[in-house]
Amino acid sequence: MWILIIGVIILALELAVGSFYLLWYGLGLIISGAIGWAVGSEDWIVQGVTGLAIGLVLMILFRKRLAQKLLGKKIQDEFLLEDGEGVIKEGGLVEFRGTTWRYDKEKSEIFEINERVVVRPTKTNRVFVKKIV
Repeated sequence: MWILIIGVIILALELAVGSFYLLWYGLGLIISGAIGWAVGSEDWIVQGVTGLAIGLVLMILFRKRLAQKLLGKKIQDEFLLEDGEGVIKEGGLVEFRGTTWRYDKEKSEIFEINERVVVRPTKTNRVFVKKIV
């Protein structure tokens, strides 16, 4: 039963994050928890591990297709190979192709929240942003 509740909480967190990753793990835990509850299993470790495995399989199979349907655009597997357009978010983040990234910028540039910017990928875990000209 607890695994089912944890799955629902993770799905609720997905609404706040919007990354499509928590969605799959939440669904996996809900499926595993519901099956465990239905058969009367109290082994929460087995349910948890099974739920995470189900979530991983669901993510591998369906993440790209769901994102394409909901966002209405094609998502490339190697989306950090070319420039694109992003939106500045709070806390020094930029939303770029469905994911938020920390960014570097020219020292002289100042950005407003929700401002659209050009995003240039880098080799690190950050991206470089500049104003749209």
